[in-house]
Amino acid sequence: MTDPVSALNALVAGFSGTMGVWARSLQTDEVIQVGASDDTFPSASTIKLAIFYEVMRQAGEGRLDLSEPRELRTEDKVPGCGVLRDLSPGIRLPLRDLATLMMIISDNTASNMCIDAVGIESVNRSMDELGLTGLRLRWKFFGAPAGQPVNAAVPSQLGRLMDMIVRRQVLTPEACAEMLRVMKQVQSPYAARYLPGGSQYDRPPEGPVIAAKFGSITGCRHEVGAVWKGGRGFVFSVMTKDCKDERRVEDNEGVLAVGRAVAILYRHFLEP
Repeated sequence: MTDPVSALNALVAGFSGTMGVWARSLQTDEVIQVGASDDTFPSASTIKLAIFYEVMRQAGEGRLDLSEPRELRTEDKVPGCGVLRDLSPGIRLPLRDLATLMMIISDNTASNMCIDAVGIESVNRSMDELGLTGLRLRWKFFGAPAGQPVNAAVPSQLGRLMDMIVRRQVLTPEACAEMLRVMKQVQSPYAARYLPGGSQYDRPPEGPVIAAKFGSITGCRHEVGAVWKGGRGFVFSVMTKDCKDERRVEDNEGVLAVGRAVAILYRHFLEP
């Protein structure tokens, strides 16, 4: 059987743009890094993992109340993923529900309301304290001025953040467990495509279980997460940029590349 690094290198070499892969076994601590895993990528929605972390951190410190209702205003609404943009102004949702919408369906309006709650600088300061200086939240979603640097992430650092959450090395064990509970509900993760079951909804009861956050903008498809089966698991972060396939379709080259990368890692880490 082809070793995972060779298989991933072939996948990266055949990709039309740039691709970085980082993964770590939750049992042996084996780390696999391939391609541009230490390079900076536009983060797209994967930066929402850092925002979610900060929401939970401030809630744990008593600075935020997750049950406090927050009112949706007309000026809060932004395009892209989500449902809040289509709902009536004046509705009130607890911060917990806004964070859930941010992660499960990648709701951009809910994400911006979470950013308003915690502050951009607080997100970046927390990432700095974790040694993840390549994870940068610069703007609210759809708030970046033309020509300015965008929100950014580094595959290896995004993977390390997920790894710390899965291992309960940050926040409290309860907060990490809640983050993972939400992320296991993420709709249509790219990672599921080539795994048993093929989707988040058809996966067999015995697993695998996926907790993930995807990201998508023109030329970029990313996903960070973890996969478990039979008491074993691994954390992964796969990011792509400059992909020549700019179609917003399920079989976009970047989506398929992320799914194939996770399938290679799955076979290496979790199959006999």
